[in-house]
Amino acid sequence: MAVSIFDLGLSVEANSLFLLIEGMLGSKIDPVKNCKAVATDITYAACLEKWSGEENDFLVAMKELIDAGVLAEEDSFFKVLATDNWKKK
Repeated sequence: MAVSIFDLGLSVEANSLFLLIEGMLGSKIDPVKNCKAVATDITYAACLEKWSGEENDFLVAMKELIDAGVLAEEDSFFKVLATDNWKKK
């Protein structure tokens, strides 16, 4: 996880969405330790399905992450950009 996400001054919802996306990407999945999790494509529908808050909060958080240069949308998929693209508020 890129802990520098917490240095950007983003909302709690945006930080939560970033953590959800990081989990869906499976960057910490370790098959050697018997982890059965599978990495998931990051789409609007996949994220919203796992989001426990209101859809409007999700949309605001997604826009905040995109505006901060943390996420980019490409062919209906979202990807996490390199930390040197991230912008503080």
